[in-house]
Amino acid sequence: MDNVDSLILENKNPEPAHNEYQIVFLIAFIGFLASTDSMLLMPLSNVIMENYKVSAQVSTWVISIYSIFAGVSGFLSASIMDRFDRKRLLIGTFIGFAIGTLLCGLAENNFALFVLYRGITGVFGGIVGGVGVAIVSDLIPFKRRATAMSIISLSFAVSAIVGVPIGLKLAKDFSLMLPFKMLAGISFLTLLPIYFWLPNINKHLGLKMESKSPFKTIKETIKDINQVWALLLAILIVFSHFVVLQFIVPYMENNVGFDADLIPWMYAIGGICAIATAPFIGKISDKKGNFPSFVVLMILSFVPILLSTHISVVSMPLALFICVTFFILAAGRMIPAYTIMSGATTPEKRGGFMSMRSACMEIGTALASIVSGFVVKIGVDGLVHHFNYVGYISVVVGLICIFIASRVKIVSHE
Repeated sequence: MDNVDSLILENKNPEPAHNEYQIVFLIAFIGFLASTDSMLLMPLSNVIMENYKVSAQVSTWVISIYSIFAGVSGFLSASIMDRFDRKRLLIGTFIGFAIGTLLCGLAENNFALFVLYRGITGVFGGIVGGVGVAIVSDLIPFKRRATAMSIISLSFAVSAIVGVPIGLKLAKDFSLMLPFKMLAGISFLTLLPIYFWLPNINKHLGLKMESKSPFKTIKETIKDINQVWALLLAILIVFSHFVVLQFIVPYMENNVGFDADLIPWMYAIGGICAIATAPFIGKISDKKGNFPSFVVLMILSFVPILLSTHISVVSMPLALFICVTFFILAAGRMIPAYTIMSGATTPEKRGGFMSMRSACMEIGTALASIVSGFVVKIGVDGLVHHFNYVGYISVVVGLICIFIASRVKIVSHE
């Protein structure tokens, strides 16, 4: 039976059976909204620097403040994640995310206020991701989970195809605030299918758990070396990706000569190709093993990473091909990585662990933004300098990720 078509929920409750296929795509759509919200400002680095008259280093705080707040909230919420029905927790945090996004859209051109509202959005966004992955991990057996994770990972690709290009168009033609107003509106509407489609997910509540403070939960997690390896993998694999992505648009526009109108196409084509290849990567990972697949994809990703950070004046088709390949492999290597991390803990601890995992990924994004801001310089000539250094950093961190992934033991195959 086909992996996707067979995603039928084995519900032992007396309520009607729910379709896993539908649930997985709903979680993926939530991920799409969150990814678009967090990704949108990266290709607008030039616009932010020009509109607010800030340096490259200061502009990175618009990105990193969201991730910093998301990381902190993810860690602090880890101790309570497994005390609630996951459906109710998702609804509550997603409402907070939608409100935060709306506030961003109402900030007009006040840079300090906009940064503050990005932080508020991050508080809830840091929890939403963990709840969504925990829901899928609870509902999908491990033997099919890589396929489900491949569908969820498409949220990033679909954001690149639809969300980012439309957001860029709206931001450049109208206002930087308009995309956030639209995202907020769609988010509020998405609460309806969340309420009606998701079953109550509370089986984990019957498992024996003691009341713990956030810091005790973090302390106990740190004592579990297997979970520590998985969380380190979450931080570093995201860092390896975003340390390049932070300034790839200014580099392509200012150094390589990309027309600004080509940037949405770069994201769109890269996203389409990532969508086309993700299900194949998921099935291969299920069949051949997640760690071997992760190693191969990680090593292959080094090629477009180094090329995209070193090219200068080349033909536009070649530059576009390199960037698209970067998007495909960067998204592809996340599929087995997600699955490896999801198996590093047991069901009764999964919600808290997934919250911490999402927090670690946000920390990785924040660190990548800050590091790239210190490494990369924008010259008086408008050219991006030292971008090749972030390519080297990305590759070194990628090699470390391979070692860390080899240390993660799968303790849950249910």
